[in-house]
Amino acid sequence: MHSDLMLDAVRAEAAYRAEELRKAGRSAWAIRARRAARHFRAGRTDVDVPAQERREATREIAGVGETAR
Repeated sequence: MHSDLMLDAVRAEAAYRAEELRKAGRSAWAIRARRAARHFRAGRTDVDVPAQERREATREIAGVGETAR
């Protein structure tokens, strides 16, 4: 009886993991298809996108005598 319960538990775990792998495979395929479609649509537009410029990080430094409250 105990071995039957263990066998059922192992089968349930295997079925769950197999379904999760199937879901992950489907979503990865869908993401790639969406990305390809977006790339294709972007190539058909007449919009000029300027090159991205890099911004330098700036940091605000508090004065020596200032305290935060």
